[in-house]
Amino acid sequence: MQNTCIVKVGPDLMYFSGYQPATTRRKFCEDVPTTGKAIFVLDFPEVEMREMSIDFRIMRVDAINDQSDAEMVAYLPAKRYPNGTLGLEHVFAEPGNFVGVVTATGTHGELWVSRFPFSVGRVYSAKTPYYLLAAAAALALLLLLWKGEKAEARRLD
Repeated sequence: MQNTCIVKVGPDLMYFSGYQPATTRRKFCEDVPTTGKAIFVLDFPEVEMREMSIDFRIMRVDAINDQSDAEMVAYLPAKRYPNGTLGLEHVFAEPGNFVGVVTATGTHGELWVSRFPFSVGRVYSAKTPYYLLAAAAALALLLLLWKGEKAEARRLD
């Protein structure tokens, strides 16, 4: 599925999609493109999770890897979702780093917690270093090929 994130919760999978209907019709998977209203939709196809109590919270974190001082900015209380879909709307007033936390509690004592970091309104994406590395590798390859062709042309002259 394009623009759909897969989040592992315990042994099961949950599908995550985000929307910002006021700014675009496109879904987002990881980072929320701009500040403002965002809609988060979590779908869990496994019957096991539909029988569990699920809560969803969004925490603001100062550094994407430091969640010790996280502030809760949105919360959907725990309940069962027999249709397998939950949704949460939240208005992000300012850009920043956040983490979504899904907690699933089962009737037999199961407790599964999944966290997924994301940013809001940041030009810089978590994938930017990978894109830059890929671009540098492609440039290096082109330079090597160009130098090889140039050396081959000199050798033939």
